[in-house]
Amino acid sequence: MLETMLSRHGRQVFHFSCRPAILLVLVFFLGGCSALDLSGKTTGRSFPPITDSPTRGYHYGKFVWADLITPDVARAKTFYGGLFGWTFSQYDRYTMVINNGKRMAGIVNIAPASEKRPQPLWLPVMSVADVDKAAAFVRHHGGRILKGPLDMRGRGRAALVQDPQGAELVILHAATGDPADGKPRIGDWIWNEIWTNVPEKTAAFYSPLGNYTSMKVGDAYEILLSENRWRAGIRFIFKDPYKVRWVLAVRVADPARILTRVKKLGGTVLLRPDEPPSNGDTALIADPDGALLMLQRWPVDTTEDVQ
Repeated sequence: MLETMLSRHGRQVFHFSCRPAILLVLVFFLGGCSALDLSGKTTGRSFPPITDSPTRGYHYGKFVWADLITPDVARAKTFYGGLFGWTFSQYDRYTMVINNGKRMAGIVNIAPASEKRPQPLWLPVMSVADVDKAAAFVRHHGGRILKGPLDMRGRGRAALVQDPQGAELVILHAATGDPADGKPRIGDWIWNEIWTNVPEKTAAFYSPLGNYTSMKVGDAYEILLSENRWRAGIRFIFKDPYKVRWVLAVRVADPARILTRVKKLGGTVLLRPDEPPSNGDTALIADPDGALLMLQRWPVDTTEDVQ
């Protein structure tokens, strides 16, 4: 998380008691949804690029995109549009999320969660130089290749992978380049962190995968950096009901002020900003279908660069 939070709470540990997420994303990619049919070496469907116009630049190790896997796209649009002011553009069966005119995410429909279907979640997408080599690294170091590598027409070459502790993410070499680095605006992604009860093993896996250097903050947090920018965090969760997983954060002006809106829109507040360890800076919520998300305040005078 950002320096203002880390300096106060690097030694704290999150404990939550809401229902565990069943991360059976493999089922989704194998056939749970035709919108992302990753059933061959090349997808038959086209996908929108992750930037509005080609950048031809790459920032390996940066999280450049995210997809919401959800059973109810209309409900997700109502919730996130009402909460953040996000707008949406339909691309065949794929819903693109736009914040202040900038592409930032997608929404993919799945059948309602069950023992054989994934429960809703935000799935992060990391930029890599070579998807095939990165996938081979994952496999060689104890992870799993759930699908791919394959070419997603219009999007780039990608693979759905699982790290050695079970957290899922997509690795991508975007066809048109990565989004440029810059200060995140209100409503933008501001951070990605992985919750793990084996932080040393997690750091040992992701540091070479994303070509990261790292910086310890207290006993319970580690920052992963590339190009001298903060890219992600590793949070030590001593007693984690979700097991190992990635959690994404959106920049907001004041997390406390929008929690009433979260509830009115059908979401759930799991951790308020005035509850330890957030100290006013962070809230944890779930959308109406259970996908987790953090809300993070980021002072405009912060000197650290993220994303």
